[in-house]
Formats: sequence, C-alpha cells, structure tokens
Amino acid sequence: MKKIVLIDGNNVIHKSPALKQLFAKDKNAARRSLIEKVKTRIGRGNSVEFYFDGHSDSKSSGIFFSGNKTADELIRSRIEKTEEHKNMTVVSSDTFITGLAKACGCAVRSSAEFLQSLENEDKVFNGKNINERYVPDNEKPKSSNRKELDFYRKHFT
Repeated sequence: MKKIVLIDGNNVIHKSPALKQLFAKDKNAARRSLIEKVKTRIGRGNSVEFYFDGHSDSKSSGIFFSGNKTADELIRSRIEKTEEHKNMTVVSSDTFITGLAKACGCAVRSSAEFLQSLENEDKVFNGKNINERYVPDNEKPKSSNRKELDFYRKHFT
C-alpha cells in the first residue's frame, strides 16, 4: 500500500542546525536541500508532500506554499480531506497538527526524530549519494563467453 508522508517543511528546517543556518542566508536553498535529502531516501511507491509557510513562484509536484495562510492550515486541511489516514505519516513538532493527526489515525513523527532518521541513513550508506548506493542484482552476466558469441553469430547475422 502506498504511504503518504506530509512534512511541515519550515518546522523540520528549524530543527536542523545546518538547514537553519542556510535558511537564514537563503530560504529557497534550505528548502531545496531538505527536499532533495528526503526525496533521495523515500521508498519507491511512496509519496511525500512538503508544506511551507509563505509564497513562492515555484510550481513543483508535492510542494505546497501556504500563501496568506499557514502551512499548518494546509496540512490540517489535507488530513481532514483524506480517507487514507492509516497510510499517512505526518512530520511536525506542532502539537495541534500532531494531535489532529493522531486523532485521525495517522502515524506521527516529530521533526527532530525525522531528521535523526535521515542522518542515521546517511551513516548506514557512509555518505554515499543515491547513485552510489545502487547494488547490482547480477541478473545479467557482465560479458558473453566464446560459445555464446558463436551462437549469436550463427543465428543472428
């Protein structure tokens, strides 16, 4: 079953010293950094949605800006409108949002706990990026032997 992860982006950013420092200099860079860090670790078939306070001209799938509202209001609306509560995880340290999520049957992770899980995964992969994590399944041989080459020449040339 497809899992849906709702992330209170600014809340998570402010729990990470590195992202918080970057946010003070360049808000968009901090947001992009968080998004990339999460998207490279989210499992296949799962969906992640980021909710940020404020405005942006960016039109990316799964990234929402609250405009004149708060990100918490958007998350609340998303939780209330869905029927897939059992497949939904809410990442926030805001007690109102986490309380609502728990009451609706969603899984809840605090921002600090979520960041810790991302950092632990970094340690597991020794800082390798997503392309360096690829482990071949050895389904196909690396090269053909002489007998196979002769067969291919005979039947396919």
